[in-house]
Amino acid sequence: MSMMRWNEDEARRLILGQMVSLIDGMRTQAIRSSTGKFRKREPISVFRPQTLQELMAQVEVELEKLVADHGQLRDFAESMRVLLRRMPDASLLEMYDAVMDASEQWLGDVAVEDADGLRTDARHPTQLEEVSLLIDDLRRERRKPTRREKLAIHMAHEALANGARLQLPYKPLPLPGFGDTQTYMSVTDPGEGHLAGTTTREDWMRGVLVHVEHLERGHQGRESVESYRIPRILNVAKVRLHVAGRAPVTSFIGRPMFDSGKFHLDLWKTVQTMSGTCTAMFQMGVAECKVAMDRMTASQIIEFMRCLRSNILRDSRTQLLSAAFNLNTPLVDDRDGRSRVVVDRKEIGLLGIELVKEGGFDKVTWDGAADTYPSLPVMEQLTHAEALELVHRAHERGLRTYFSAGFRFPHIPLAVYTGVDGVGIGGAQILRYMDSQTGFHGPFQPENISRILAIRDEAARSPLGRAASLLARLDWLHSQRRLDDRQEELRAELYEALSRQQVDSVLQGLESQPQTAIG
Repeated sequence: MSMMRWNEDEARRLILGQMVSLIDGMRTQAIRSSTGKFRKREPISVFRPQTLQELMAQVEVELEKLVADHGQLRDFAESMRVLLRRMPDASLLEMYDAVMDASEQWLGDVAVEDADGLRTDARHPTQLEEVSLLIDDLRRERRKPTRREKLAIHMAHEALANGARLQLPYKPLPLPGFGDTQTYMSVTDPGEGHLAGTTTREDWMRGVLVHVEHLERGHQGRESVESYRIPRILNVAKVRLHVAGRAPVTSFIGRPMFDSGKFHLDLWKTVQTMSGTCTAMFQMGVAECKVAMDRMTASQIIEFMRCLRSNILRDSRTQLLSAAFNLNTPLVDDRDGRSRVVVDRKEIGLLGIELVKEGGFDKVTWDGAADTYPSLPVMEQLTHAEALELVHRAHERGLRTYFSAGFRFPHIPLAVYTGVDGVGIGGAQILRYMDSQTGFHGPFQPENISRILAIRDEAARSPLGRAASLLARLDWLHSQRRLDDRQEELRAELYEALSRQQVDSVLQGLESQPQTAIG
């Protein structure tokens, strides 16, 4: 994989892209080492195409911002300006080597020794596949990339931007009660944090969904701006490249767009727009797409889900559709021709299960976001018994489950004890810096992933965690009609015990009767 295969402008754009990445790395390093309050004045911007001259100007602007915020980086900024001045006359290789020298000097993220950097396994003949396997090697060996390896990865990103598609298999979500662990942590980021953090260590992807969504909304209310929004699709493609088949990659799509405010008038456009988006995600190897069920009545939600799933191209056995219900938004149940407004959180959650089943989606998400940001933790909005009932009722109907909004470290065990399949965790609560004045996000904090998973694993090993995992398996097998009468009795007994959070006697009874086979 060589820059010489590109025209000169393309190669110089790639080098400038490396410079932007280096500046971002220095900014992140400075923020993480600072003891002052984090401040960010601008939101994440929408990507816009740039000429070579515009990209060079962007580098200058970013350097000015960097020095304004972090005066100690003045020498670094000046060294970058020297490189920019060399750009018109220096050869491509000279410029690339100079940028790599700077990256090695300032960030120490380049291996000193050179290496080929590409695998030539005949079973994976295309460049993208080779780079994905290279990234997996770097992760497994816990080593820095060489210069040629960094170039290969950056060129793979450019290939994705030009429409190339990764052909390696993706990893689907596990069945309830049958995964490496029952409650997967859905580590959430718009994408860049996953590339520089989540995907760099194998142990950070164990029992993890690598979830991609746009989290930043400032201090805007949900009516104006969704709590979560669709990410840049190129970021999803890059994350998929870096994850390969190590973990399921999932993505948020958003709420349907009704331009006129009239459901049936806008249904065609909304369904075709969202089905095309979901299809593109699934064809990249995304294992789940999540759609918000906002601004519709119950009967409209059912019709929308049925239409949407019928127009999406996917492997319905391994690629899931998830419907997200906000527990703080009243839902009008008009299925019987009359309108009943449901406002109680648990009742909204239970109604969501019915609607998802009727609409034909695979998974139900209960979200606790409101107009405040960061969100009030969803596990503080439901009692243990209420959250457990939602998960239990969904599993026995053959649906996967998920909680989101406001998760911090103390809330992880509370979710594990319900047996929920996934927990949305990320953003300003736990994995991103945030400016409390503007609500805008800063650098990713990957070191917190280890703590998140350690807390999850400890909770999963506890009696309540083991009971919740077993109940999830029994409920799922019940949905498949694979339990005998004795196992059904155990399922009912276990649910009641877990609801009371008194499971020791049930677990001891199971340990004394190893002949009770489940699964």
